[in-house]
Amino acid sequence: MNLNLKISRRKFIAGSAAVGGGLALGLQLPFGPDVVRAADGSPEIGAWVVIRPDDTVVIRVVRSEMGQGTITGLAQLVAEELECNWSKIVIEYPTPGESVKRKRVWGDFSTGGSRGIRTSHDYVRQGGATARVMLIQAAANQWNVPASECSA
Repeated sequence: MNLNLKISRRKFIAGSAAVGGGLALGLQLPFGPDVVRAADGSPEIGAWVVIRPDDTVVIRVVRSEMGQGTITGLAQLVAEELECNWSKIVIEYPTPGESVKRKRVWGDFSTGGSRGIRTSHDYVRQGGATARVMLIQAAANQWNVPASECSA
């Protein structure tokens, strides 16, 4: 079967998230009424990733930057796993107050001893890879083709 459907990445991701109940990136993510949209109304794909209407991908990082490149490094891991265009990446740092308001969705904000990437890289990479697989499967389901025929 050869389908040539044209759908923007933003529409696909937003639609997939709506149909699938949201895409969970990271740990302890809220679902149901606790899920919110970004301040600009863009679809929030879990608490860690937002896709804006202009295809900008917002990656939220909850480790402090103290000169080791932690924020950039963690965002790069997610972007690499999602196969995002780095020029379309925006990094946000949620506040501890936002986390408390959202039932500590981002968990621990602490950074110290140069361990920001060391203690976070596994779940960040796994979250990005899981998101990519889920997006590919959602596309396959929507287009009624095997996931092996889809790519990120």
